[in-house]
Amino acid sequence: MRDKAEAKREAEEAKQARKAEAMARKEAEWSARERAKKEAKEDKEMAKREAEEAKQARKAEAMARKEAELAAKERAKREAEEAEERAKREAEEAKQARKAEARVKKEAEWVAREKAKREAEEAKEKAKREAEERIKEELKEVEERVKRETKEAKEKAKREAEEAKQAREAEAMAKKEAEWSARERAKREAEESKERAKREAEEAKKAREAEERAKEEAELAAKERAKKEAEEAKQAWEAEERAKEEAELVAKERVKREAEEVSAELYEGMVELVISSPVDLGQMKKLEEALRQVQDLRLLLIGGSLDEGIKIVVSAGKPIPLVSTLREMPPVEQVVKKGKEIQVSLRTNL
Repeated sequence: MRDKAEAKREAEEAKQARKAEAMARKEAEWSARERAKKEAKEDKEMAKREAEEAKQARKAEAMARKEAELAAKERAKREAEEAEERAKREAEEAKQARKAEARVKKEAEWVAREKAKREAEEAKEKAKREAEERIKEELKEVEERVKRETKEAKEKAKREAEEAKQAREAEAMAKKEAEWSARERAKREAEESKERAKREAEEAKKAREAEERAKEEAELAAKERAKKEAEEAKQAWEAEERAKEEAELVAKERVKREAEEVSAELYEGMVELVISSPVDLGQMKKLEEALRQVQDLRLLLIGGSLDEGIKIVVSAGKPIPLVSTLREMPPVEQVVKKGKEIQVSLRTNL
């Protein structure tokens, strides 16, 4: 459960990072649009003021023309011509001013768009670099953890093999001691019986019948004792076999129940798969293809060797029954959950 909670927390942190990245990108784009909008508005206000000044100039021109006509009829023609020329020049100037205004407006809009585009690109690149750096750091941590856990697993396997060897040696030694003890006891009992028979023979030399009867009784008792011991040994062996069968049945039931629980367990976030050695290259390629076809599952990292075993790091985008999914894949022979990792055995090509 702790592994599942940690994976869920890591997925939540990754989700929050993506949200923060999207928010930063949106804020940068909004800021750029607002700045461009403000600059365009200022350019528009300036053009509007220039147009108003041109309008005032045209009004002043009309008023001057009227005053000139009223002041002197003689100079009306000349002044009218001068006024007309001046009006033409002013109209041309106003036209040039409008053209300049339109050109300035277009240039301002283009500059604002380019600036907004450049700032958006910079924000996007920055967010992309930060995301790549985070992914690199996470992959580095995973690689280090894989190496460390591989080393620990090798050391643990070595210790367990040494302990098993010592246990077998101790068992063999105990068996030898028990056999020696049984032989010594039988030898001692035989010698004691022989001495007792000798004494009885010497004491009852004249009573051979009694000796023979005692001998027959001793042999019968020995046979009965041997028969009884054999029966007890047989019963002990049968009890041991029954206990062994019951223990195996209980173990199989527990393994089956744990396998069902593991198969139904949901995984989310990063999970490590340990491929047991030796690894068949063809089956390994089939496993990689099968993993890439699983929905909401990404293949992040593959490490190790064909002889010593391979570790695969995958990432589940949402909760999935990873163990049962692996067991359904054609190249997979066996799947076992062990601690934080999932151990996978591949089929061998005959």
